[in-house]
Amino acid sequence: MYYRNPTFTETGAVDCEINHPQYGWIPFTASPTDSEKHGRDLHEAILADGGIAAYVAPPPPTEAELLATLATQARAKRNALLTASDWTQVADAPVDQTAWATYRKTLRDITDQEGFPETIVWPVEP
Repeated sequence: MYYRNPTFTETGAVDCEINHPQYGWIPFTASPTDSEKHGRDLHEAILADGGIAAYVAPPPPTEAELLATLATQARAKRNALLTASDWTQVADAPVDQTAWATYRKTLRDITDQEGFPETIVWPVEP
């Protein structure tokens, strides 16, 4: 099997590209513990050939990336809470609609809280 660009992974497997007969060059991870024999055989062949690039750990996320992740997670939680409370806003819902409307507005406004997304005060359902 033809392969190119072998690079060790963090676990000792080898990421590479293989030349698939139907799809051309595709990504593949060859591992000594692969459940398929061809994966184990390819791993052995790549090690025997040598010339494998060392594993390079990705850089840690920046502060901006961490904040963006927190903001995305907070918005997902907020959206789920809004979706879960949509039923409270139908005309014949047997709830205090004013209280639920206030709750939902507070959810929509979490991004305006000081400290967002690191510090969020989540509203409590009425």
